[in-house]
Amino acid sequence: MTEANNAAVEKQNDNQNEAGKEQTGISFKDQSELDSFVDKKASKMLETAHSKWEEEAKAREDKAKQLAKMTEADRIKAQQKERDEALSKREHDLQMREYSIQAKSTLAEAGLPNSDELVSLVLSDDVKKTSNNITYLKEVVAEAVNKRVDELSNQTTPKETGSMAKTKTTDFAEIARKSRII
Repeated sequence: MTEANNAAVEKQNDNQNEAGKEQTGISFKDQSELDSFVDKKASKMLETAHSKWEEEAKAREDKAKQLAKMTEADRIKAQQKERDEALSKREHDLQMREYSIQAKSTLAEAGLPNSDELVSLVLSDDVKKTSNNITYLKEVVAEAVNKRVDELSNQTTPKETGSMAKTKTTDFAEIARKSRII
C-alpha cells in the first residue's frame, strides 16, 4: 500500500512540476530542487512582508509620539483632520467607482468594448473629461476602422480588354445597334 501511495505522490509531484513548467517556464530535476525554489520564494515573501510590518509599526510609533507631545486640543484637531482625510479618500474612491460604472455604460452605448483595461484608459477625476476621452477614443477608433476598410476595399482598375475597350463606349443601346447584322 505504501508503494502505491509513493507512486501516487511522485505522479502528483510530476504533474505539479509540469504545471509549474507550463506556467513559469521553470523545470526542476527533482523534489529537492523544487523544495529549494519554493523555500527561496517563501523566504523572500516573508522578508518583504516583515519589512512592510516594521515600517507600519514605526509609523504608528512615530504618530503616537507626536500625539503624546500635543496638547489635548491639538490631539483632537489632529484626530479630526485624520478622520476628514480618511472620509474624503473614501468619498473619492466611491466617486471613482461611480465614474467607472458610468464610463463602462458610455463605452457600451458608443459600441466600444467596456473592459476594465479600456475604462482605466479613459477614466479621470472629472465626468466631463472622461466623457471627452470616450468621445475622442470613439473618433479615433472609427477613423482607424474607416481607414482600414478603405485600404481593404481599394481595388485596381481593370484593364481595358475585349470589345468594349475597342469601341470606347458604355452605351449598351449603341453597342446593340452596331452589333445588329440585319
